[in-house]
Parts: sequence; C-alpha cells; structure tokens
Amino acid sequence: MKTIVKNNLLEKYSNGTIIIHWLSLLLILCLLPSGFIMADSPSNETKAFLLRIHVVAGSIIFLATLLRVYFFYSSKRPTKLETGSAFHNKLVVLIENSFYFVLLIICISGIAGVVMAGLGNVIQTGNYQLFPENLDVPPFIAHKIAAITLIILLIGHIGGVVNHYINFKENTIKRIIP
Repeated sequence: MKTIVKNNLLEKYSNGTIIIHWLSLLLILCLLPSGFIMADSPSNETKAFLLRIHVVAGSIIFLATLLRVYFFYSSKRPTKLETGSAFHNKLVVLIENSFYFVLLIICISGIAGVVMAGLGNVIQTGNYQLFPENLDVPPFIAHKIAAITLIILLIGHIGGVVNHYINFKENTIKRIIP
C-alpha cells in the first residue's frame, strides 16, 4: 500500500535563501565545467583565462554560501517535506546539509590551492606566462573530489524533486521560487 503524502507547498523559504539558491545554481553550473576544462586544458593561456573567471565566481559562491548558512539558521524555514519513509526523510536532510558542507570545502580548498600553487600573480595580472608548471597540490585534489561530490549531490537533489513530483504529484519547487 502506497503512503499518501501531502505537504504544505505554500510555505516558502525566505527571499534571501531563494535568491542565493538560484544564484548558486547558476554559478555552480558555470564553475563545474569551467573547472574541469581548465584542469584538462594543455594551454596555459586558456587556464589563466578560465582561472580568473573561476576564482571570481567561486568567491561569489563562497560569500553566498556563508550568507545562506546565516539565513538557514536565522530565518524561518518551511516544514521539512515528508516522503512517507523515515529513511528517505533522513536522506533528504543529509543531502540538504551536505550541500553547505561540500560547497564550503570546495571554496576553502580552492583558496588554499591558489595560495599553495602560487597562482595569485596569474589571477591579478592575467599573464598566462606566470602559470606554474606544477599544480599538483593537495588542496586541488580535495577541490576536485568535492566537485565530484557536489555533482552527485546535485543529481540526488534533482532526482529527489523529480521523484517527489512523480510519486506524490507535488511540485516542491514552489517552495523555492519567489
């Protein structure tokens, strides 16, 4: 017998949370491919160009994530969505909380990698000739692992929204749009 689930979709997140959610999504959708392209590019000129964009967008994500964590704990949040399964309910909370943690790890490891690899001059000047030969620093390894983890979380999050829509006929996106 299928559990009947009815959530209150009129409860919304705060406007600050909503704006940061969608801004973060847009920036993440730009940062993920640019990061992988940059890492695999044989051209230092391409790497330097993408690095400058990547650092600016990543910095915005970092500040937005810190602000979103603030909103998460200081603003009233809608009631947690029910799925009809205690395990699934816990999985939803785990994925939601993991986003914050993984985004902060990505940002901090990116900053640490830039410092340890000596990329500051490349970022400031855009001079690709200053690009160091070796970028194999531990923070960039953590950065890549966290980026892959973020992709998995995004797939899980989107899959959860689609699953909720199909199984319970509820458009949960209504809670995160203005």
